[in-house]
Order: sequence, then C-alpha cells, then structure tokens
Amino acid sequence: MERDPRFDGRLRPGADPALTEALLPVLHSGDSHAATLAEAANGDLVCAWFNGPGEGEPGTNIVVSRLPQGAEAWTEPDLVAADPDRSEQNPVLFTAPGGTIWLLHTSNEPHDQKSAHVLARTSDDHGATWSEPRILFPGPGYFLRNPPLIFDDGTWLLPSYLCTPAGEYSVIAISSDGGETWAEHEMPESLGRVQPSVVQRADGTLSALFRSRAADRIYASVSTDRGVTWSVPERTELANNNSAVHQVRLADGRLLLIFNDASLERDQFRWVGDPENPRKKAVRTPLALALSEDDGATWPFRRNLQLADLEYRDAPMGYSYPTLLQTSDGRVHAAYSYLRKAIKHVSFDADWVCG
Repeated sequence: MERDPRFDGRLRPGADPALTEALLPVLHSGDSHAATLAEAANGDLVCAWFNGPGEGEPGTNIVVSRLPQGAEAWTEPDLVAADPDRSEQNPVLFTAPGGTIWLLHTSNEPHDQKSAHVLARTSDDHGATWSEPRILFPGPGYFLRNPPLIFDDGTWLLPSYLCTPAGEYSVIAISSDGGETWAEHEMPESLGRVQPSVVQRADGTLSALFRSRAADRIYASVSTDRGVTWSVPERTELANNNSAVHQVRLADGRLLLIFNDASLERDQFRWVGDPENPRKKAVRTPLALALSEDDGATWPFRRNLQLADLEYRDAPMGYSYPTLLQTSDGRVHAAYSYLRKAIKHVSFDADWVCG
C-alpha cells in the first residue's frame, strides 16, 4: 500500500495556532473509523479505531496507536483484533482505577450487527501489549460507542445499545466488581435513540445524550438513581445527523460536547445509494464543539472544529464519530474520522471553544 504522506502521525500546528493536529498512520487504506482515546498512567495517549476494507467487512480490524508523553508523533498502529471471519468495530478505550487500560470492541458476522458480541482486552503496560480477549457481552446484537462512567465508589456504568430485528435501542450496563459481572438496564422508549454518552451532573444526577436514527436532533435522558432507571429521551435544541456524539465533564465542571452540527431537518444531506433509487443521507460536516456552564441545560458557546474543504468534494464521507478526552494536564483532545481515510487528532484548550 502506498500511504498518503500526510498520515504520518506527526503533531503539527493547525490552521488556528491554538490547535495542534495530527493525521494518524493507517495499516489499510480502505476505511478508518470510530476512534476512541485514553490516557495511560504514565501520561501516554492511546488511540484505537477500526481499520480495513470497509465497515462490516471481515478484513476490518481493531488497531491501536500511542503518543508517548513528550513525543512529536503517534506510533505505527498495532493490529490488536483480527478475526478472519468477523468484522471488528466500535472500540472503546478507558483507564480503570489502578492504571489498567481496557479495550472493548464489537465483533459481528459480516454486515450483520444483530450478530455482534463484545470482546474485552486489557493492558498493564500503557497500551503496548494486550491480553487475550474474553467475551464480555455475548449478545447477540450488543454494540458500543462511548466509554464508561466510573463513579468514586468504583461502580462502572457502560452506555450500550442492542441491534435487534425490531430495531435498535439503548441499555446501560452497570458493574460493581471491576467489570467482572454486569447488570443491564433498558432505557425506556429509546428505539432509534442509540449510542448514549453519559455524564454525571453537579447534583449527582446523570445526563445521557443520544444519536438519533431519524437524523433530526440529539435526544436527552436523565437518571436520578445512578443509571438504573431513566426518563424517556426528549429532543434537544442540538442538531443530529444520525452520527455519534460525545460529551465529557471537564475538570472545572463545565460540559463539553462534540457533534456534527447538521440535520435532515435543515435539508443538510447528500444523495447516496442506487442512482435509480437514491436516498437522502445527512452530511457529516461541520464537526462542532459546544460548551455548557449549566450542566447541559443550555449550550451557548459553539465553535466549529472541522469544516469541509476541497478534499471533501471528492470524498464526502465527512468528519464524524468523534471522541473527547481531557488529560491530566488540562488539555482537551479530540479524535475523529477524517473522510474515513484516517483518524485525525486535535488538541486545544477548552476556553478556545468560547473564542
């Protein structure tokens, strides 16, 4: 494979000097998607995504790259999960109390998410090597997107969703023993509201934001009992294009959200599919940030992180499936699919969103 020379993982100043950017190396030129980030105990950054000939193809696998603390470039990706008969998708990285890094990912029969199960691997050397996998959720149809919320008492809350013949709906999996066993709780009336991203608010309640299969708005739900029961998801003011969103609570208490500020409600679409019978698909540009100072009641500060450029004209897959991470030094890191050609990493100060 002749690699695009831009995909070298090297950190460079962005067009805005407040941003630092990198396009991570790829193993397969076909499809790079669904990035996830974690900070290792030694300060390294770890990024995982799926890479291969295409989403749902059996040659699509999970790869992991690292940005060692103080380094100027991301490492060449390691191939971590590669079942020859299945498609490996939607990895989730997180660092557990004690420093072990967990890597979860889905694995399904080709182009059949209803067959998916979830595998787990762990690393005790900052993401350099990984344990053998074990099945964490047998499914079938169990899918992930966003990382777990870990409470001060050690409880883990993992947002998930199930793909079934009747449609997709969201569930919350809760573990009180470090991920050994899980209790699952269905989120009511969440059919078509998937990939929840959960944060804890200042009053202790939980807020979940959902991707909408209708490509209309981000939906929101609240739990007052630490994730066991949830309110019915309701539309928010925030646009959604049937693509993933992610929110995090910053160290100063504010909430930061990354999402595509596009919607079919605004006629922001492109035509896809059979030329004789095309369908509308919401665009995945721009990729935007929103900041809330009132626990998500309002999002008054907005700033575009990635706008369509000339390359988008010939590869309109867009900029999507973003993830956010604030590291121990206070810096915010985003990673997302760059036209499905590579994963783009951007770092910035949270106050940049207010500029």
